[in-house]
Amino acid sequence: MSLVTYEDARPWAKAIREEVMTRRMPKWHAVRGYGDFSNDPSLSPFEISLLVAWAEGGTPRGSEEEAKRSKPFAPAASPDVRTDIRTLTIACGEQPLPEGMLVSVQPNLDRDGSLGIAVRQPDGQRVIVAWIRGYDPDFPTVYRLRTPIRLERGSVLVTEPRQSCSVTVGVAAPH
Repeated sequence: MSLVTYEDARPWAKAIREEVMTRRMPKWHAVRGYGDFSNDPSLSPFEISLLVAWAEGGTPRGSEEEAKRSKPFAPAASPDVRTDIRTLTIACGEQPLPEGMLVSVQPNLDRDGSLGIAVRQPDGQRVIVAWIRGYDPDFPTVYRLRTPIRLERGSVLVTEPRQSCSVTVGVAAPH
């Protein structure tokens, strides 16, 4: 379904309200509090309230003047765009990582699968990267870390539960 125009969205107002209130819309499978991602499309409490008020208030149409002033949604560009990122696809479980900076992860799971992703540093410290739940292979997502994780020699990617899956990691050269 398209939600680009008012005419597209209006018939779906009650469904949009429900999906937004239960945080199933916009689609984002990373669990809050487990990782911090620069491309997180989650709505703020204010944005949720605004959409709910629109749906419950009779779905009023904005004026043409408001439409001219508004800008289409576009995710903010990362200020630190890296061009030295290499991607590696590795099996789930405990797998060694190359030295560098972990900048992204993209899980590949069965439908509705869940996966915890962490990095175990050589000193034993465990850094949580993400917890993905309710995975939908029709909407694969690259989760871009807001703050890259330094990977020292001997760092290991740990996924739990250990299942048949893979994770594509983005690793950049250290600064």
